[in-house]
Amino acid sequence: MQRRTALTTIGGVTTSVVAGCLTPMRGDSDDQNAKSSTDDNIGAGIWPQVAHDAQNTSHTPDTRGPRDGASIAWTSLGDRPVYPPVVDDALYFTEAWTDGTAFALASTDGTEQWSNTELPPMRWAPALYEDLLLVITRQQGNVVRLHALDTATGNQAWVREDGITASSGERPPIGPTVADRSVYLGSNRGIIACEAATGAIEWTATLGKHVVDTEDGPTWRTDWATPAVTAERAFTFDMNDSYQQTREVYAVNRSTGDREWTRELTVGDGWFLKGHVVAGADYVFVSALKPHVSVGFDDSEWSGTEKLFALEAESGAVVWEWELPRKTLTPPAYADGTLYVGEWYPDADTGRLHALVASDGSHRWTYRTNTGAVRSPTVAGDTVYINQGKELAAVATADGTRRWQLEVGARTGSLVIIGDTAYVQTNPGHNYDSQLLAIRES
Repeated sequence: MQRRTALTTIGGVTTSVVAGCLTPMRGDSDDQNAKSSTDDNIGAGIWPQVAHDAQNTSHTPDTRGPRDGASIAWTSLGDRPVYPPVVDDALYFTEAWTDGTAFALASTDGTEQWSNTELPPMRWAPALYEDLLLVITRQQGNVVRLHALDTATGNQAWVREDGITASSGERPPIGPTVADRSVYLGSNRGIIACEAATGAIEWTATLGKHVVDTEDGPTWRTDWATPAVTAERAFTFDMNDSYQQTREVYAVNRSTGDREWTRELTVGDGWFLKGHVVAGADYVFVSALKPHVSVGFDDSEWSGTEKLFALEAESGAVVWEWELPRKTLTPPAYADGTLYVGEWYPDADTGRLHALVASDGSHRWTYRTNTGAVRSPTVAGDTVYINQGKELAAVATADGTRRWQLEVGARTGSLVIIGDTAYVQTNPGHNYDSQLLAIRES
């Protein structure tokens, strides 16, 4: 089902009018797609993995963040390419595509607490399980290992090699998914589930061939998305766009790894899936991209470059789809029955943040900025934190009004929000030196 809305603009915020009526705001009490529950409980002072939780929602409900103003409290790093941190009492990093270093910084001022330089190169962000830092490494000969480091010292507690493979991990920054007492890895053929405490393999879900024949010859099929995990299922897809056939979403049973369903999304030639699955209670959300349109080289009547799909978590049936006017650069955030989708208009270098009702795809509101692409929406409490060009901004979840914006002078990565602090790295990517910024309420 495609959903089309007529838009009315009020100041810098656009709300939707459907059949002449303003789309109502729903409270949490009547939300029909509340955050799906895994067996784990993430404390307010912990950010254990990429996108915060096992469902990849980028939503931390019990954290306030710098809500009413912001300034840079301190900076650190500046000379290392790093992946996004995970956090408990400290911030833990892995260096990107280097000789192999994991390290911890103090959350109070960014000083280094320990560093382990004895590891092979890394292509993944880390994840936390209790007092273990889980790290994926890859050596020459494509030897992939899952390591567990003691978070207090950085010393290796154990390492698992047999049966471990990994996605190439090039984009977006990916990492292990921790849910309850298990860790789920995007492998070179699907998903691997391991005991988080020991690394022992629980099951392996083989969802596709490792090598696929194309018109140009064989190509590796190794770029599987970070799994999204709910209480019942794990979801992923292949995002290797080199053979332009990445249109299938997979759901496997969380207990056994058996495939429950496969859904091929209806998109044209040249489209491929991107980012990772974002999971709610009843639905999962996936984006597909047509890349040649993304730089504006398209004269078709529809100038959009991307589609967002909502699938039933139980069956994989497509519930709704939305054709975006332009392109997203990062996966959406999900909180309390609402999807927050950042967008980029490359011809004007402007951005939008859309709030959509997760159950039917209708608009709640749209926030506009003229300072560049809107990336990495992250929800903490009643606020959405975003990157917009070389700025950070905070937007109210209720109506899309901006609470504050802060110039940082560089493109930034995904935000990690703990208490009243937002941590963000500049110049994200494995080819760039990143600086870590701690943003607190001014």
